[in-house]
Amino acid sequence: MKNAPSKLRRSVIVGVAAILSLLFVHHVLTGILSRFLFHPSRDEGDEIARVAERVEYVTSDGVRIRSWLVRSRTPRRRTVVYFHGNGGLAAGSSHWGQWLAERGSDVLLAEYRGYGASEGEPSAAGIERDAEAAIHYLLDVEHVPSRELVVHGQSLGGAAAIAALAGPARDAAGGVIESSFTSLHDMGRAVLGIPLTYVVSDAYHLNNLARAGEVRAPILQLHGDADDLIPFAQGRRLSEGLRSRRFVTIEGGLHNLASPRVPDEVQRFLEEVAP
Repeated sequence: MKNAPSKLRRSVIVGVAAILSLLFVHHVLTGILSRFLFHPSRDEGDEIARVAERVEYVTSDGVRIRSWLVRSRTPRRRTVVYFHGNGGLAAGSSHWGQWLAERGSDVLLAEYRGYGASEGEPSAAGIERDAEAAIHYLLDVEHVPSRELVVHGQSLGGAAAIAALAGPARDAAGGVIESSFTSLHDMGRAVLGIPLTYVVSDAYHLNNLARAGEVRAPILQLHGDADDLIPFAQGRRLSEGLRSRRFVTIEGGLHNLASPRVPDEVQRFLEEVAP
């Protein structure tokens, strides 16, 4: 019996050491995931202020997001909310916003927390809230009818778009998903070879494939068959879950699609779903 306290102490020490080790691994992998996913910049430049107006809204967890709204250059026929990829800024999408505005669309270039002039630090869970807040701004402040709303996202922004389309934008006229992934776990496996993301709590967010069944709007999906970041196979698999109205393969297209086919396909889709 004399050895019982000693054995108990050893068991406690081993248990505490195991917990601390798991916490350390979680911290390290969370940092790796964050560095992989988010490349925030604060420098918006001067050009955007000449073509768009600053708009602000607050997320469900109290983070102030500062985005940009490009007004249609012709009588407005629809509103497009655009979610950019991880290495960009809403302000950096001004040319795309202007291109759409010249063809009858108001365009909300939606920002994420930690990017541009927005508050906070980026996270997968946070981006879901940022996307939902952008939709609520358009519906509740700009009073955009759902039937005139189209949600467009590129890469990481595709996940933001799907979060929106599965939530407050469920009745939107349509969605455009460009070069996006099935889940962060699948991306972890594709990049690292093993799904270490399963021990990272933030990686359970932005799960596009899991949410695909909740999306009711018609979807146009575009993916390059030479995508050097997100495997083309993931795009194909995601299209099956989304029941995409049209899946467009950009032959030879890398992750950032530069084909002139992309704007043509997007505009054709906009004319179909929100004429």
